[in-house]
Amino acid sequence: MKQLKIPSSVFLTTAAEFYKTSLNELKGKNVVLFTSSSNAKRLSLLHWIELLSENCSLTWIDKIPSNPTYVDVYNTLSKIRNRDIDVVIAIGGGSTIDMAKACVGLNYLNANAMLSKNDVLHCIKTKDYLEHPSDIPIYAVPTTAGTGSEVTQWATVWDMHEKAKYSVDAAFLCPKRAYIIPEYTVTMPKRLTLSTGLDALCQAVEAYWAKSTNCMVKELSKTAMKLIVEYLPKVLSEPECLYYREKVCLGSLFSGLAFSNTRTTACHSISYPLTMIFGIEHGIACALSLTKVFEINLPAIEEVDELFDALGVSSTDELQEWLDKTASGIIDLRLSSFGIQEKDIPRIAELSFTLGRMDNNPVEIMKDDVKDILMHVL
Repeated sequence: MKQLKIPSSVFLTTAAEFYKTSLNELKGKNVVLFTSSSNAKRLSLLHWIELLSENCSLTWIDKIPSNPTYVDVYNTLSKIRNRDIDVVIAIGGGSTIDMAKACVGLNYLNANAMLSKNDVLHCIKTKDYLEHPSDIPIYAVPTTAGTGSEVTQWATVWDMHEKAKYSVDAAFLCPKRAYIIPEYTVTMPKRLTLSTGLDALCQAVEAYWAKSTNCMVKELSKTAMKLIVEYLPKVLSEPECLYYREKVCLGSLFSGLAFSNTRTTACHSISYPLTMIFGIEHGIACALSLTKVFEINLPAIEEVDELFDALGVSSTDELQEWLDKTASGIIDLRLSSFGIQEKDIPRIAELSFTLGRMDNNPVEIMKDDVKDILMHVL
């Protein structure tokens, strides 16, 4: 039996409509808002936040680190301790939405007055939070087009000391609502637009060939790919075009819905140490290995002609040409562009095997294969 889960209610709307409906709906409620102060200024949210604070009991988490660690989650949990929370709103990129999810998932730990950082890490590692499901609804408002976090049930949390990546993963963490507001993405820098767009593309491609894919997921994936391949280059050329922004937002949404049903595969697994050790933006890190992983997976991909058609190419070489052309003038899609040398390859390969990602790839990839992939893009 094939299944497609779409647990979120998704709204394509405008900032003005969101302000009006949210102020009316949240009146008198206990609200925790996750959005950085810089984000609030950039998106002209300050007046809305002021009105929100007048109409409800508001806690504003205004410091959101990129790629949040378990220490960041611990520090944020302390800010919402003793709060009776009715709703959590996350306005930002993947890191903001992930932070909100992680804090909702681990909020039960606040009952422990002596809560420590190690308690948070232990809970994440052991998935103890699954025994304490939260009923706090999350409303996600993505300000980037690519991560898909607004329609997935997991949050990425890092341990930079141990160079480890964890997922806080539970069905109750999938946002109850996702508000897609294309105008919020207009002010994204080109490099961020590229990175998040490539993330969405990789998610869609990986959902298509994942072990757990099905025909419904593939249709979502193909729609996402077609939108991203056509409109990402256009939005990079004309960043203020709201029509192009909307199309990329929709591509990101469909990609998120697709991979939320399958999870990702080798490209994402290989990307994690590239981000963790060398600070490469997530979407770019995923895209670096895309075509080489594609080549390895080719014999195992069913309906591969439809995949090529959705990407608008007839070979992996043509896909690489599209990637290079799209990234031209922004970043060179080579590991050496980020200071990575041949001596770094074994360490990266060692850390490239994330459970639930690499083992979800349709072809078994070994450590030597990862080394070959990395050498190919050095």
